[in-house]
Amino acid sequence: MYDGTVLFHVFPQLTPPTPIFSTFLEGALHVAEVAKSHPAYATAHFHEAHDSEKALRELPHGYLAMTLFSCAPEVLWTTFEDLKECLDIGHNGQTHHPLVCRETSAFPGPKSALAQAPHGKVRYAETDATVVVVINAGTNDDVEKSWTEWSGAEEARRVCGDESFLGATLHTCIDTEAKYTHVVRVELGNADDETVEAVVRHATTRCAKLVNGTDQSTKLANGDSTKNGFVVEAYRVAFNVEKKGTPAGALFAVRELQKKARENEKEKVAFEAKAAAKSAQA
Repeated sequence: MYDGTVLFHVFPQLTPPTPIFSTFLEGALHVAEVAKSHPAYATAHFHEAHDSEKALRELPHGYLAMTLFSCAPEVLWTTFEDLKECLDIGHNGQTHHPLVCRETSAFPGPKSALAQAPHGKVRYAETDATVVVVINAGTNDDVEKSWTEWSGAEEARRVCGDESFLGATLHTCIDTEAKYTHVVRVELGNADDETVEAVVRHATTRCAKLVNGTDQSTKLANGDSTKNGFVVEAYRVAFNVEKKGTPAGALFAVRELQKKARENEKEKVAFEAKAAAKSAQA
C-alpha cells in the first residue's frame, strides 16, 4: 500500500471559477500545475466521466482529481501552504471537496500488473474504466471490514474476471470535518459499458443501504447521490500529470490533437481499404 498522501478532489459543481478563470477545466488544471511545485509531489491522475458527455456538459461530478504526495497526510498543507490557497483560487465560487487521505487497504487483481507496481509510478490508460465511491460512513466500525463488498470491488472482480480486473484501494480521510470519510477506487481495466454500469449499480445500492438504511437507490435522481452522503461515479483517467513534462494547462489541447490524429488515421485506413477493394474489382 502507498504510505504517502492521496489527495482526492471531488467536484459536485463545475461552474466556471470566475473572474480568474473562464471554465472549470482552466481552474482545475491550474491547480494541477501548482501542485507540481509541492516538494513531496509524486504524480496526479485527472479523471473524466466515463460518459464523456457528462464532462462536456459540466454536470456534477463530471471530473475528479487524484494527486499523490510522498509526505504524511498530516503535513500536506503545512509543507506547501500555497497549495491550499491555490485550491480556493482555482475553484472560486464552487462547491468542492479536497479529501486528504491515507490508503488503508488494497484488493489487488490477482493477475494485474498494478498489483506489483508502487503507487506514484502507475500510469493509467485512458481505455481503462474506474468506478470511484466516495462515502460518509460516520463512525461505523464495520465500514472498513466490509469495504470490498459495499464499494463494488468484489462485484467488479466477478463480472470482469481475473484477467481484466485490476484491483481496488480503500482510502480514509484524516480530516474529521470533511464531508466524506472514505474513498474507494475500483479499477476495471478495459471493461465494456455494461460491466461498468453493473458495478455502479451494485455500489450505489450497497452505499444507499450503508448510509441511509435503504435499498431504494433507484429513487436517486440520475444516480447523483451527493445529498445522500455518498457518490458513485464511473471515470477514465484523462490526464496523467507528471512532475516534469507537458504543463497541466496544455494537456487538454494535447489530448484533443491526439484524438484528431487518431481519427484522421482511421479515415485514411478506411479510404485506402475502399480504394484497394475498388482496384481489385476493376
